[in-house]
Amino acid sequence: MAADTSLDDTQQDTWRSYLRMVRELDRHLRQHLQRECGMSVPEYELLARLSEAPGHRLPVATLAESTGWEPSRLSHQLARTGKRGLISRVTSAHTRYPDAVLTEEGFALIAAAAPAHIRAVQSLFFEPLGQDGQSAVDDITRKILSGLDAHQAGDCSLRTDAPEEQGDSPTEDIDN
Repeated sequence: MAADTSLDDTQQDTWRSYLRMVRELDRHLRQHLQRECGMSVPEYELLARLSEAPGHRLPVATLAESTGWEPSRLSHQLARTGKRGLISRVTSAHTRYPDAVLTEEGFALIAAAAPAHIRAVQSLFFEPLGQDGQSAVDDITRKILSGLDAHQAGDCSLRTDAPEEQGDSPTEDIDN
């Protein structure tokens, strides 16, 4: 049986509304973080993850996995954030790759930015949904993520356990 290669009108409208919502929400949150907190979304994500980690420290490989970023993107973000004095990279006791550590300045920045960012997320995302909408979005999100996990476990080219080329490492260009 051939796969259907078109969307009906309702599906098309739903898909386009979803894409517009993601784009607009992202744009508003990016602008808010920059204007109110003087930081980018990737900086916020990096600092938030480190602030939640034990000792405000994570292996760089763990950061790459948890953010879903390519190694080169993470490497550049760590370098930019490091130049601002918000993080440092230190030798890991467990792997040959470094750990990223949140500095006192980085912790102060994320602690100051978090309340404003949370207010923006509540105002722009949660308040319009109401409690019933939040539950519905959570259910929908879990269903889609479960389907994506199943797809990736199959023959998807995004599989994380696919054999790597000789000498490649997911964090190869991140170390040092």
